[in-house]
Amino acid sequence: MTLVLTLMLGMVILTGISGLLIRQLMTQQISSKESYRQMAEAAANNGLNRILAELNNAEPGKNRGFLLNIDNQEDLEDPKTGYKWQLLNTENAPSFSELCLDTSIGLPPHPLQQKEAQWPTTEILLNSGNEGLREDGFSNINMFYRLRGYSSPGSSGGTESGEAKLIIEGIVRRDGSNPKSYLARSTLERSIYIQNWVDTTRPQDWAVLGATYYELGPIKLKSPGLILWHANLKDGKEIKKDCDSKYILSRVKGKGNKKNDLHHRVWPVIHQKQPPSSIFSVKNTKDYNPKEPLKLRVWRFDDTNLLQGGYCKRRIACQRSIDSDIYGKPKKIKNNPAWNNSKNKPKSTIYLREKDICVGGIGDCHIYVDHINLKRSKLLIENSSRPVVVHLLNPTKSTSLDISNKGGFISIGAKGLMCGVDNNSKVCNNLPERLILISESTQLPSKCKSTNHQLVLNGKSLPSAFLLMRNGTVSLANDSSLNGIIWTHSFCSNNHVLTLNDSSQVKGLGVNWNSIQELWKWTEKGFSGYGRKTTRGIRGTGLDKFQRF
Repeated sequence: MTLVLTLMLGMVILTGISGLLIRQLMTQQISSKESYRQMAEAAANNGLNRILAELNNAEPGKNRGFLLNIDNQEDLEDPKTGYKWQLLNTENAPSFSELCLDTSIGLPPHPLQQKEAQWPTTEILLNSGNEGLREDGFSNINMFYRLRGYSSPGSSGGTESGEAKLIIEGIVRRDGSNPKSYLARSTLERSIYIQNWVDTTRPQDWAVLGATYYELGPIKLKSPGLILWHANLKDGKEIKKDCDSKYILSRVKGKGNKKNDLHHRVWPVIHQKQPPSSIFSVKNTKDYNPKEPLKLRVWRFDDTNLLQGGYCKRRIACQRSIDSDIYGKPKKIKNNPAWNNSKNKPKSTIYLREKDICVGGIGDCHIYVDHINLKRSKLLIENSSRPVVVHLLNPTKSTSLDISNKGGFISIGAKGLMCGVDNNSKVCNNLPERLILISESTQLPSKCKSTNHQLVLNGKSLPSAFLLMRNGTVSLANDSSLNGIIWTHSFCSNNHVLTLNDSSQVKGLGVNWNSIQELWKWTEKGFSGYGRKTTRGIRGTGLDKFQRF
């Protein structure tokens, strides 16, 4: 009986020990699987950081941020065309909105150095060397990562800033095992914010001249900067063939020579728009009619076509309310007499003092004109303590006959002058970022034939200004010089020479993009610049999503 009890007790003990052993083995197996899954998640996270670091590499000649503007997702129907990054520098290369973007750097080499291996969509070993990251008594365990998919923030190839999505796969596999097998696999989906901006520390990347239609002529650019060209979409492929060659200069009807590198400065783009006029507005203080304080005041400056009747008869400077076609004499404006019908041609120096415009306001002052036509006279505007923005409107129907159907325009003759001056001074201050001329016509000009919303440069009559003539035209009546920028729809040289930002003539001329950005609060507005873009990806606002397999 004792023997039987002993045997039964032994069997119970053996059963209990076996159960504990099995439980321990199962716990160990579960623990190992969880450990492998965590390793896979770590591989995905580490791989994402490595991919972004490679793309954002700031070292000259190694930055590949432009890839962040291209979708890169697997196409199950046609695997050969799914991952667009690997099509760089091939016949089927993806298109960019910056047609002459240099992508010759290509993709980084894959560590496997095999023809079929493509960075970063082919698995990349996370640990370096021949040793695995972990040993469990069987064989080394390695971690891998690869890009599963990427979607850009806007249209593929554009330069929009915004949220993008990256999907990275992390893989844990035993050394020497079948490539299709794995101990754990996990994907990480992360939102990243793509920034496309023109670097203010690189003036050579900014557009000093931007237009859609060009008759460029023999232009002289005396400071760094680009000739940005809003090219036609259908001509994109042919234009790309002419990048960095003399032929691209001929496409914008320019004339260069062996001494300059003008053709290298033509920067064609598609799917991009010129900046809005709101980039030159901070306080947005408007100039109201003193007699009707709730209505905007519209100015008229003309020493050639004087009004022959009304309350501003035969005066160079006149004003009206924006909803009226009746002009009146502006008060407190110096040197604005009524000219008689003698042979003496009207000539004067109109001085707009700070206290004469945007009365009672602070910050940037916005005045409105229907046209400026000065052949002999000067228009001096105080702008040293606050910048002045001149908005060009359409004239009224009662304006003198020879310009009534032309729309708003600005024309300063070779003997005339328009510029910004310091307070109580009559010397032009050469601060182009403080004198802005803006036109926003609703009609596109007909190449160089249109006189609607046209600004005519003539010699040194407009020495310093920023010109933002959206849907307008800037043309030359003579060889001319300007310190500033020209962003317009049509630029028409009429075979005359435009000299931009010639610091050899006047010390201190040129464009300081950092100070301009600070003056007009471009960073706060989200304005990323106008020119050749730099791209980088940073951590977005979305939550990470892990999926285990």
